[in-house]
Amino acid sequence: MPLVNTKDIFAKARAGGYGVFSVIGGNLEMTIGPLRAAEELRSPLIFVFNPGLVPAVTIELGVPMLVNAAQRASVPVVVALLDRSEGEEAAKRALACGASSIMFDGSTLDYEQNVARTRRVVDLAHAAGACVEGKLGSVARAGDAAADPPAAMTDPKLAADFVARAGPDSLAISFGNVYGAYDRDADLDFDRVRQIRAGVDVPLVMHGGSGLAPEQYRKLIDCGITRFCYYTAIAKAASRDLRAMSDEAGDGETVYHEHIERAIEYFYKETKKLIGLLGCGGK
Repeated sequence: MPLVNTKDIFAKARAGGYGVFSVIGGNLEMTIGPLRAAEELRSPLIFVFNPGLVPAVTIELGVPMLVNAAQRASVPVVVALLDRSEGEEAAKRALACGASSIMFDGSTLDYEQNVARTRRVVDLAHAAGACVEGKLGSVARAGDAAADPPAAMTDPKLAADFVARAGPDSLAISFGNVYGAYDRDADLDFDRVRQIRAGVDVPLVMHGGSGLAPEQYRKLIDCGITRFCYYTAIAKAASRDLRAMSDEAGDGETVYHEHIERAIEYFYKETKKLIGLLGCGGK
């Protein structure tokens, strides 16, 4: 199946009342496992390449790996670059490698700079047939006591202006969500999500979307979230699973390729659970 962008996937999800998700495709294990699950359950899939996680794996190495997998898939697959304010240069490199979506995070810039730079990335991506996710509002790190959640959250009125002027195809917002593991029940502002959804005509995205209580996903979808960025919970649990594998071996040794196969199986099983949670199987 040809590589797709987010537009059709998001439109179908919104019409069907289900959520879609993205996972980090940082290596082959993190690519093969989720893709196997998506194909088995007939779910769309969004792979994200984040060059900041392992800098030695460059855009020119990581994005083509994901594009290659996507082009051979039997379900719709998006390949997205996560660009934290680097702007046009990183986007150009990813698009040249075949990425079908750019996630541009200009939330650390002042508002007018965020509008202007997001607009430039939008124009660049659209010319290549790709989509862009913009971001408005600051998402704190879990446990960051210095963060001021009310000030950081996305202003619904500003969101409408941002979408109109910057032109992103989807919008990542801040409403109490955090990067990292939630150390308690997530304190999410559902009313804020509803207000933003009522004021913009693009799908909404949640960063920090892993590790929530199951019922919160359904409630967020009903409030207007279309896409959940899912990483920390599955990544930490994968490390624990590999440690358990070593413990199970006892005094015996494990060989590296055995860890690779175990990791593929882990990401496969966990992605199947996630597909069930968001209701995107068979879509």
